[in-house]
This record gives sequence, structure tokens and C-alpha cells, in this order.
Amino acid sequence: MTEKALKIGIDISTLLNHGADIGAGRYIINLVRNLLKVDKKNSYMLTGRYVTKDSDYIKIVDNLKKEFDSSRVKLKIFNVSKKALNIWDKAKFPPLEFAGFKADILHCPDFLIPPLLNRNIILTIHDLAFIRHPDFNFEWFIRKYTREVRHNIQKAKMVIADSISTKNDIIKFFNTDPEKVVVIYLAADRIFRKLSADEIDTGVLRKYKIDKKYILSVGTIEPRKNFDALIRVFNRIKQESAGATYKLVIAGRTGWKSEATYAERESSPFKEDILFTGRVPDEDLVQLYNQAELFVYPSLFEGFGLPPLEAMSCGLPVIALDTSSLKEVIGDGGILVEAGNEQALGNEILNVIKDSRLREKLKEKSLIQAGKFSWEDTAQKTIELYNKII
Repeated sequence: MTEKALKIGIDISTLLNHGADIGAGRYIINLVRNLLKVDKKNSYMLTGRYVTKDSDYIKIVDNLKKEFDSSRVKLKIFNVSKKALNIWDKAKFPPLEFAGFKADILHCPDFLIPPLLNRNIILTIHDLAFIRHPDFNFEWFIRKYTREVRHNIQKAKMVIADSISTKNDIIKFFNTDPEKVVVIYLAADRIFRKLSADEIDTGVLRKYKIDKKYILSVGTIEPRKNFDALIRVFNRIKQESAGATYKLVIAGRTGWKSEATYAERESSPFKEDILFTGRVPDEDLVQLYNQAELFVYPSLFEGFGLPPLEAMSCGLPVIALDTSSLKEVIGDGGILVEAGNEQALGNEILNVIKDSRLREKLKEKSLIQAGKFSWEDTAQKTIELYNKII
């Protein structure tokens, strides 16, 4: 007997509100694109509530309908004011079904579950950084999201975690049944790859005023990314002959509690060689990855850690801290340094700068490690989970 085709709902609110250049946004767009690629049977209802007027985010979703059979991709999205959205969430009414949303299952891919009648819910939790590192967040945020996440874990039939590290945290902090939590790894976006010589565009470097060899780091400027420590390490590297000609380039949007990072740069005697690019479009970011000498990721905590995987996909030597999920993502494809040991981090960076054979070896290992992750595999495992709970 042929299994019935399902109508699968996916909440794309994070993508609509924040775009595809943050981790959760990348997860949503790549998951949806690859579900449609590998799943030829089921149809998808994309729903979301958004307050931004930025049409570029809507365009991302519209492009999916052009890329795939539009009959298999339906949209039910709601543009509301911030005040109306807060009332909707507080009242938990009306459920999405009252507004015309219909699906056999709803996948909520970023912590939160909208008002809903359907109980066939899968919830993705990327990380519990706000619990692991409360000093990096605001008290109101910690209280609100601890309560929300606890409730949503109980409400969902299954929970997807990006890593074993995140699964262990879900079990520990919310006393969750281990059988309820499934680990499904992410992957790098398809745009991030090793470019040929003909594809390298040095004009991108001029655009961001990069006129020397450079060490690259990528991420939102916020405390857990630990960029202030990287700047201190860079100060030491600049005093060594091997690092004297290098710049430090940090690409990413400004997040909360970013003041200390910017202050660290301002107090550096080498501040002219420390560049914050701000948000960078992917077509520029892939060029920055490919033309850097090495990638350093000083983050203290990650639910998965897409930037180092993107860097490895571009064949870039990677150095990161041995924290949380980064040990799973980087494995033996890069160099892992003890968190908090700035001396060791500086030593490893200098070793890579000085040793061309080590750089080449790390480039090879990066590409091998990155090849272990694919969005097609992520999508296939997610479909299996959909079928399991129906």
C-alpha cells in the first residue's frame, strides 16, 4: 500500500525577520531547499509571522517557488506589527489554523512554537547558550526563553538538536527523555566552496580595504563569540616578525553587548590593521574565505558552528576553541585549542603563519572534514523523522 503524501508545515518566521545570514536563517533556507530536492512526494506549507518590511527576506522565499515546482510549495505568511505579534503570542490565540494554515505536521526550526491546534510538532533547538552562559545575556531574555523552551519541549513530539553537545544540554537542563531528542547535523551552504584561480576576485578585498595578508573570523559581534580575546591575541602576533604584515578581519553584524569588543579594538596599538566589515553578502564572504591565510574561531559556545564549517568547505586552515559542539564539527580537520588559553591560541596561529607545509596539510584536512556534512543528508534524516511521528 502506498503511503499517503503529507502536507508538511515549516515555520520560517526567523528567516522572514532576520534573513539567511544568521545561523537559524541559514538552517531554514537550506533545510527547505533540500527537503524539496530529495522529497518528491510530499508538499510543503511555509508559514511565518514577521514584522520587518525588508522585502529581500520575502524574496528569498519567493525564489524557492521559482526553483521548485510551485504546486509543492505553498505560502501562508502574516505581516503584523510588533505590538500585534506580542498580543498574539501572549494570548496564544487565534491558532494558525483559524487563519488558513493547514498541515499534517509543523516543524518549528528555531526554539518557538506559534499558536497552533495541531499536536504533530517537531521542534529544533540550536543551542542553550542563554543557559550555559547567562553572563552573556540579559536577565529578561534568560527568564523568558527558559520558560518558553521548557514549555515547547514538552509540547513537541520530537526535538531535533544540531549536535550531541546540544542534545546533552537539553537532557540536562530540562530533564528531557533522551529518546525524544534526535541529533541531525547541519552543513555549509552550497555557495561556500574552494574557488578556482579564475573565480578569485581581488576586487572584493579592495572593497573591504584589505590590503595585506589576513586572518579571518566570522560571526555576530557579541560576548560569546569572544572576539575581544582574539584581538588581544592578534596584538601579540603583530609584535612577532611572522605576523607583522597581517591584518585581522572580522566579518559579521553587530549584536548585543558588543561594546567591549569594539573597545578592545580601539585600545589596540594595531587598530588600523583590525577590520570589522559588518554584514557581508555571501558572494563576498566566499571570496573572503578563499583569500584568507587562515580562519580563527574563538567562540566560547556553539550549538553547531557554521562559520568554521564554511571555512573548511573553502579549503581554509581552521583554528578554534575546543568548546561545546566545535569538537564535533571540526574533528581532526583543524586545530582545537583549550578555551581560555590565549597564549596557546596565539602560538597555534603563529605556527600556521610560519609553516607553509602545515598550512597545506590543514587545507587538505579541512576539505575532507567538510565533506562529511551535507544538506541532502540533513534533509533525508529530517524527512525520516517526519514520517516517524505521523
